This record gives sequence, C-alpha cells and structure tokens, in this order.
Amino acid sequence: MPPEHDRPEAAIDAAAADAALAAVEETLHPQDRAAEEDVSAQMEGMLKRDRLMATGFVVAMLIALPFVLIAVWNDVPSDAIRVVLVVSCAVVLIYNVASIVALVSNYRRDRDFVYRRDVAHLRERAALRAAKAER
Repeated sequence: MPPEHDRPEAAIDAAAADAALAAVEETLHPQDRAAEEDVSAQMEGMLKRDRLMATGFVVAMLIALPFVLIAVWNDVPSDAIRVVLVVSCAVVLIYNVASIVALVSNYRRDRDFVYRRDVAHLRERAALRAAKAER
C-alpha cells in the first residue's frame, strides 16, 4: 500500500483542508478592505435574519397569549383567578419582549464577536464542499 501522502484521495483531502483553513483565516483575519466588507455584509445579513426571527417570535407570542387567555376564560372558576391569569400573561409578555429586545441589542452591539465565527464556519464548510465536488 502506498504511503498516505502518495494516495490521490489524501492529496485531495489535504487540498480541501488547506482551502477550508484559508477560508477561515481570511474570514477571521481579512487582509484587504474587500474581504472585510464581504464578511461584514454576510454578518449584517445574519443579524437581519436573527432580528426578523426575533420579531416573528414576538408577534407569535402576541397572538398566542391572548388566544390562550380567551380560550380558557370561561373555564376559570373565579374572578380573582382571572385577574391573576391576566396579570401573569402581562408579566410573561413584558419579560419575554424585553429579553428579546435585549438579545437583539446585544447581538447588534457584539455583532463581530457573535457572527464572525459563524461566517468562518460557513465558509469553511463551503470550501470543503467545493473541494469534494471537484473530485
């Protein structure tokens, strides 16, 4: 059996690994303005998608909580429990909306820390797929 480095598969795998490593390195430490702008644009897209998902969760909660409140309203045995139910729904709504707003705010503030590694990972996987597709 030939040595590991003499096999064609090993050379392709090494080339794929080198391409993936280069993609990660270029993402984490861009050497020119164009590369940084490309990474920044991809991070901004990820932030927009996360912001959209957070907004979707808030909208879903704004729909679900009143629906549940209305659905169980006639089965609640007393007015005191109804008051507790309304107050607890309001508290859940306020805290969840506040936490999602804080999450999105932190993601925006720490955008580079949060998303740069994700972009590097995505580019690494894309480089590996491209190298395997060339086989």
